[in-house]
Amino acid sequence: MACSSPPAGRSQWSLRMIADRLVELGCVEGISTEAVRKYLKKSSSSPGRRSAGS
Repeated sequence: MACSSPPAGRSQWSLRMIADRLVELGCVEGISTEAVRKYLKKSSSSPGRRSAGS
């Protein structure tokens, strides 16, 4: 979701928008912005993250 196009009128996704969207989609009952941040930091699909070979 964070790598997809942001909602209309926004230039990028915020942690709050991602958390709210996860709740709307029914993926979780609730999630903090800190949990979203930590997951994105660990995720290899995180934008801007370099691979080990770079």
